[in-house]
Order: sequence, then structure tokens, then C-alpha cells
Amino acid sequence: MKKCVAATGLLALVAGLNAQTIPRMKLTDGELSCAQIHAEIGQMDDVLALNAASPMGQQARARKEFLTGFFVQRGCRTSDLGAAPAQTKPASPALAAAPVAPAAAPPSAPDWRALLQGPLPVIDGGAQVVKGSADLKGKRFYVSEYRVLFEVNGTVTASSRAAYFGGTNYGGTRVTVNYQVANMDIAALQALVDRSYADFLARLEAAGAKPEPAEPFIREFGTVYDASLEPTRPGVPVIEDQDLGFGNRGYMVFAPSGMKLNPRGMAGLGAGNLGNRMAFIKGNVEAISVSIAVNLAAQESSGSGSSLFRSGSSANASAAMEMVGTRANLFQSHAHTHGMRMDKPLPVPGQFATFRETGGYDSRQDAAVQGIQALGRLMGQAGNQNKRVEMAIDVDTAAMVRLAAQGIATVNQGIAANIR
Repeated sequence: MKKCVAATGLLALVAGLNAQTIPRMKLTDGELSCAQIHAEIGQMDDVLALNAASPMGQQARARKEFLTGFFVQRGCRTSDLGAAPAQTKPASPALAAAPVAPAAAPPSAPDWRALLQGPLPVIDGGAQVVKGSADLKGKRFYVSEYRVLFEVNGTVTASSRAAYFGGTNYGGTRVTVNYQVANMDIAALQALVDRSYADFLARLEAAGAKPEPAEPFIREFGTVYDASLEPTRPGVPVIEDQDLGFGNRGYMVFAPSGMKLNPRGMAGLGAGNLGNRMAFIKGNVEAISVSIAVNLAAQESSGSGSSLFRSGSSANASAAMEMVGTRANLFQSHAHTHGMRMDKPLPVPGQFATFRETGGYDSRQDAAVQGIQALGRLMGQAGNQNKRVEMAIDVDTAAMVRLAAQGIATVNQGIAANIR
């Protein structure tokens, strides 16, 4: 009797959701606590698992993206939610999220400030991942922006579509792994970006291309692209999401202290000021933009496909640092549009973080769902399976700063080596 009542309640909830829209933003969002924001993100994941391709799924995705950014902007941390690890049964072959090692105390390390003193080391052979070139030697130019993006959250998904063949119904599966940095130190990241920018300028000068200070240069020549956007500042994080197909990554966007960023749209920087572009070319002057991303997680997904041809779905995320190019070019000159890119990610070996499970959902352990699916099986309908895993990333700040500084310096060297 209890299972029937629970099943009836779930059916009523689904029917209620189908009868309404999911707004991206609500007037009452400002009253939500961190725990309430986190819980609603989980609800949106459940809606996506059942309605990913429908209009409701699109609304849920937009709502989830807003709530995730709001969670970080409010300074919420998954480690403060007090959620105990979910008690789950061993995963069946049909639905599996990779096991997570228990959280371990981060290794002792020196203060991160000491790690930013002196020359920054580079990874042997790593600079070769930077491809392309730019003509800057003998030109007057300035650095319009130096963007560094640090991953702070992400999602990995995998699924198999339900199918029917030869009188047999094959249920679908979906696995979602959400992760978020629990203890990101904004002051440490800002110091790292400032030191990395100083390293970049020194490597440019050593390559025979010394940039001029931005303000007097702009007063004399104007700009092709205005730098008008604020990057992350203490208490005001700026988050940029990148869709990866079977997952996404959320980045906190930084720039050197006092520097602003160029606005970007779907087409990147866009056309800019065409009159100033022609004047730059005629006057043999230039401006440059640099954009480097630091990934903190390796994402693994079995992708998607029909349940006729695959037994289940698997997804996982684990600690692994790598330098990557972003949707923007790694390097772009504003007037002549010379560009550089990374032809593959640059791995940075070393331990800097641990992943730990903080919660989740498994439809196989939901009595209401199992009750509904039992009724469905009596009618020849196979049930869908859905699993969601919530994970927190505990970062060793000193280790992360040391490794990221080495990775960014290697990319800096790669850019400098391709200056002509």
C-alpha cells in the first residue's frame, strides 16, 4: 500500500511539472539558502534525466546553469552543506558511476606565496603544443587582455536511449556526475594570475617583442576591441560555462589586477572597430588578447546510443590538471588577426586535489519509481534507470598554485616562441 501511495504521488508530481514552465530566474531566488540552491540543482538534473530533449528539459537546463552560477556567486561551498555520502548499492553493469576514492588529507606544502617568488619553471617539451604565429617584432603593440580561466565546477553525462525490437522493450539509462570545487582561494588565484602575467611579459621581451603600457597607447591610437568587462574580483566571481557535448565545465574568469576583458559573443571577439583596425594596419601597430584555461578534472563518458547496442552507461570525473585553449583563440592579434592555438591539452603531472562523494540519487533505490516500473514490467515495458552523483573537489591550494604556475608559464613560453 505504501508503494502504491508513493507511486501515485510521483505521477502527480510529474503531471504537475508537465503543466507548467520552469523559469530561469525567480524573484524569490535571493531568499534561497545554499542548501536550497543545491537541492534545486539536483531537482533540475532529475527533470533533465526524464525530459532532456523536450522544451521542459531546455528550461531545466537554463535554470540549472543560473543556479550553479548563483551558488558560486553567493560563496556557497558543497563542503558546508553537511551532506553525508549517499548510501548506494554496488553498481550494476547497466548503470555505473566509477568508484570514488575516500577523501584524504592533502599533503603538506609550503605557503603558496613563496611558490610565486623567482622564475617560473616550464614543462620540458610542453611549449610545442602551441601552434601558429604572430608578427610583433619591430611593432608597437599593447596587451588588451590576458584571461586565465580556472575550472570550478562541471558535469559529465552518459546515456542509452530506450528501444523496442523483436517484441522486447529495452529501457534507457542515464548517469550524471556533478562536481564542484569546495575551497577555491580567490586571493591565491589572483596572485597566481598576476605572477603569470609578469612571466608572460618577460618572455615576450626576451623574444624581442616588448608591449607598451595600455593607457597611453590607447590614448594615441584608440582600440579595435574595447576592454570593458570586469573579471573576477573578491566577492564577485565571474563564471563562464563551456558545453562539451556529454558534459560541461564552469570556469572562474580572472585577469591581472587592474585589467578588464574584451566582450565576446557567439562569434568570439567579432568585427570590432573597422576604422581603427585599418588605422592600426596602416600605422603598423597592434593589440593582442590571450586566453588560457586551467582544467582541474578529467572527464570520462561512455557517450550515448541505443540500448539495443549497449548494455548501460558510465561516467566519471577525477582530479587531473591540464592547460587547454578556450572557445576563444589562445592568442589573437586585433588588427591582423594572427592567431595561435593549442593542438592538444597540456597535462601537468602532480597531485593537487581529491574528489569525494557528497550525495546523489539512484532510481534503483527509489521505492516509488520501482513501484511504477514494476507495474510497467507487467505490461511489457522496461523501466528507465537514472543515477546522479554529487562530488566535491578538495583542493590543496599550494600544490594547485605550484602546478598551475608551471603549466601557464609553459603556455607563455609557447606563445613567445612563435613570435616573429
